Amino acid sequence: MKNPNALAKKVLLVGWDGADWQLIHPLMDAGKMPNTRRIVEQGVAGNILTLQPVLSPILWTSITTGKRAYQHGIHGFVEPTPDGAGLRPVSSSSRTAKALWNILSQAGLRCHAVGWYASHPAETIRGTCVSNQFAVAPPDVRPDSWPIASGSVEPASVGETLADLRVHSDEILTEFVANFIPAAERLSTTRPAVAYLVAHLKKRLAELLTTHAVVTELMEQQPWDFCTVYYEAIDQLGHDFMLYHPPRMEHLPVEVFEAFKHVMAKLYELHDAMLGRLLELAGDDAHVIILSDHGFLNDHRRPVEQVEPARWHRNLGVVAMSGPGLKRDELVQGATLLDVAPTILTLFGLPVGQDMEGKVLINAFEDVPSIERIASWETVDGEFDGKRALSTEEDPAVAAEAMRQLVELGYLEAPGEDTLRNIARARAEQRYNLAAALLEGKRSTEALAIARTLSHEFPDEIRHALLLGQAAVPIADAAALAEAIAAVERIDPVNRQINLFRGFLSMIQDDPQQGLAHFLAAAEQSPDDAWVHNRVGRACLRLRRWAEAEKAFNRAASLDKENAESSYGLSVAVARLGRPEEAVEHGLRAVGQLHDFPLAHFQLGAVLSRLAMFDRAAQAFEICVAMRPNFALAYRYLSRVYHRLGKVMESKHAHDTCARLLMTKVPQPTVD
Repeated sequence: MKNPNALAKKVLLVGWDGADWQLIHPLMDAGKMPNTRRIVEQGVAGNILTLQPVLSPILWTSITTGKRAYQHGIHGFVEPTPDGAGLRPVSSSSRTAKALWNILSQAGLRCHAVGWYASHPAETIRGTCVSNQFAVAPPDVRPDSWPIASGSVEPASVGETLADLRVHSDEILTEFVANFIPAAERLSTTRPAVAYLVAHLKKRLAELLTTHAVVTELMEQQPWDFCTVYYEAIDQLGHDFMLYHPPRMEHLPVEVFEAFKHVMAKLYELHDAMLGRLLELAGDDAHVIILSDHGFLNDHRRPVEQVEPARWHRNLGVVAMSGPGLKRDELVQGATLLDVAPTILTLFGLPVGQDMEGKVLINAFEDVPSIERIASWETVDGEFDGKRALSTEEDPAVAAEAMRQLVELGYLEAPGEDTLRNIARARAEQRYNLAAALLEGKRSTEALAIARTLSHEFPDEIRHALLLGQAAVPIADAAALAEAIAAVERIDPVNRQINLFRGFLSMIQDDPQQGLAHFLAAAEQSPDDAWVHNRVGRACLRLRRWAEAEKAFNRAASLDKENAESSYGLSVAVARLGRPEEAVEHGLRAVGQLHDFPLAHFQLGAVLSRLAMFDRAAQAFEICVAMRPNFALAYRYLSRVYHRLGKVMESKHAHDTCARLLMTKVPQPTVD
């Protein structure tokens, strides 16, 4: 069932968890990541926007399904076991949507999937599936007595061949570790904390090298059309060593910084070297996609105090694509994790599911590709449909080690002896994550219902009270927001979110002056938080205090140079201050930083029309209404621009659409 007209003969998808351009670009410029540079120069590259919540099992499942958590069923790191007797790492059995390897196998393509998060137990596909538990060695297992984890390879017969490729942490040589920590052996003998970090580094490197050995073996020895491999080490080790990455943070002793300052750079260089081998095996005619699910704080914004691991993650990850028919050495803008699956399906000439929320990255192609649609791949039955009963047998030792790693990384609270409590907490965490996904997916009413239930079930849990407030804001539910404020004040009277929630409540109650006062108080509490300064700026726009708005947005932009909201706010403010040319620059920056930002496209169109640049203004308004088809004011502006361009029929159609929307009283976006 292969499409003979497909652009792609082969697609290689390489996942680097937590990789960030802020580290990659300096290394490429220094000649230390030549293979990554090759992909960038021979293809397209850019930022890719993550999803909420920023948790790896949810994100990587969204990448391969093209769906958010409320569609794909993976809601966290752990889940109750089927018998309800305990907890286990989240499994492929819980995924409720087909992954790319299921869809492509059904389409007659041969696939290899190696190490993907939440892929255990391995699935039957047209090729080989190696789960994320294959490379994990239980703590008491030695290299010569290491059994294959049950269910970690499908077909199981391939497991024996692949088992010999595994690398155990005991086999990581001191000389190899010295590439990352030159004084590791000397420091480990005198400092227990260093010994722990070195041991952790060796374990993660062993798993990384195992994953790489497996995927290269499959690529070299077995035919394939689609191959994907997931490397977790950049994220895992980032939580241990990014603290020590240059520049030195003031609170770190110089000798500690000097000992560990090379780890992250050397880890990126290792990934680039492994990429070189993948490219060699894939061949010049393959399409290659390098991807990360999020970025990683690495500069002055790194937390000094201990925080939950997700607080280290940046919202912008890495995407780079190369191959026949793709543009060369160009920037791709507006990508999100949900766009990966539709783009790969289009490369293979296969239809995109209408229930996939992402889009095809058509701006990556030299010529606009033909995009076919199917209602849903979930209704396509037959072999490799992903619906077979998966084995639920677990290797207890491997599952326990995977759980222990989650505890070490801080993603999971160490389970206690109270099994029922452990399960209740895990289910609450899954619901919390589901609500966060619903909130981002603009299903705030559903998110609010979950948040309210959690807040009532766990009245002393601050995060549930905060979630309640966050869910109330988008739908302007003043009662729910007031309830959240009362809960937060009772649990944590000095919490920084209180002033923010009070500010939003004032804005909902049409009191922007009081709202601004609360946002300013929040900015005093969080002077280095760009998002908070943007709240100040938006309130100033509402009050038509343009100069103060410009100051607030400039402060936000100085704290986060890739912040689309601050660029948008500056475009609005400086336009009102009589500087339209500068407003265009800020507007272009905003849509470049975040393409899926209808208000930014609207603002760009407005300032371009003021400058009589009507062709470009029309393009901006067209993008705006494509994203927000119920935006009446955008159609009104578009009608006027079309009239200026002499497009009479188009102008009338836009005018009539605006009138229809206003008559039907469709809720409209608030324009600053």
